[in-house]
Amino acid sequence: MDEPLDDLVGLFDGVRVLEIGQFVAAPIAAELFAHGGADVVKLEPVTGDQNDRPIRCGRPMVRLGATAASTWSRPGEAGDPLDLSSVEGRDLARSFALRADVLITNLRPGTASRLGLDFDTLRKDNPRLVYGEINGYGDTGPLADRPSLDLIAASWSGLRLSTNTDDEGRPGHYEAYLCDYIAGLLLAFGVAAALRHREITGVGQRVGTSLAHAALFAQHRSASVFESTDGWKRELAARRESGEGFASLHRDRVLRTSPVVFFMTTYDTSDGAVSVGATGAMGQRLCDLFGLVDPRTTPAWADRDRRPVLLESIRRQLAAAMSAATTDDVLARLDAAGIPASPVRTLEQVLLDDDAHAAGLIYTADHPTLGRYTMPSAPITLSGTDYRARSMVAAHGEHTEELLAELGYDQTTIERLVADGIVARQSAP
Repeated sequence: MDEPLDDLVGLFDGVRVLEIGQFVAAPIAAELFAHGGADVVKLEPVTGDQNDRPIRCGRPMVRLGATAASTWSRPGEAGDPLDLSSVEGRDLARSFALRADVLITNLRPGTASRLGLDFDTLRKDNPRLVYGEINGYGDTGPLADRPSLDLIAASWSGLRLSTNTDDEGRPGHYEAYLCDYIAGLLLAFGVAAALRHREITGVGQRVGTSLAHAALFAQHRSASVFESTDGWKRELAARRESGEGFASLHRDRVLRTSPVVFFMTTYDTSDGAVSVGATGAMGQRLCDLFGLVDPRTTPAWADRDRRPVLLESIRRQLAAAMSAATTDDVLARLDAAGIPASPVRTLEQVLLDDDAHAAGLIYTADHPTLGRYTMPSAPITLSGTDYRARSMVAAHGEHTEELLAELGYDQTTIERLVADGIVARQSAP
């Protein structure tokens, strides 16, 4: 019989995490620790977080309030609204940092140093501190001091053109925060590794990643063969630098893609669209399903100069065949042939999908003020450790008095800090 989850030890029980995050990337890293049972304290603006949303978490999270920039309330975090523009607010933040095992931040370059909350300053009095930091472009070079956002990093790195273009290769609308989420995941992994290293050495360290790192990491497969087998991409770069438009470059990139993954693409159907994962030999099976000939099996394939033309032709034929069939028909045929495929769906469809709920990917819960809501579940599972969304996120300022009391502040001082706008506490319902 499986051990009841409530009896399991949290993965990060006893670990205190302080998060001073903006928007998505740093809060995502903190959320992963909250799901694992860490005590996460979030600094957020006294006026409240414009990105705040109802969430559940592995452990109630303390919310303290933090910078003038907006932050994102995450599962498992408790918070305290705090004004870091004031000396007292910065002193409070420092007090929490000196009690923390981990500090996670993604403040604009230079801000942490200006506030006295940078790693070199804090480690003097807290040498065991693991300091996790996400920035825009890494720590060195001429870009180190430049601010960035998910969209900016995705565009700068080429990721936007790798993931979302129209038929002419132009960048399309970008909604998924890929750089932010990948950076948060990378930072969480690095911080966990640094905590393990601290167990051995007793000393903390700084862990860093960037939105640019995340964007390039997502394109690692394509980038890793840039010189060794894909030297022609240097020519594409030169053509773009000279001002050539997206359309012709996109066409050449598609046609010169490795035939092994050429058939991995999306096709319109009569009532929607289907993405097909026909790699390697599955490409021939895909052609057979629609009565077409895989050009790689023909004598003409021996002429390397003709291959782009042959591939363009088979793509047009496959597109025509699938556009004449319904999505369900195409999926049934692909499934019977053992070819991975999926309809192109909206996020809203997935959140309401019974199969997604049955797989444990989605959960629905009740919020005391907003009512019923649906969200993705914690992103990993462990058989012997409690790692799941379960506790409602704290309200803005809910833990202010509790946290300040931990630092030794009496009620009179807490009332003064609230009155002076240094901290905020939960408003009466």
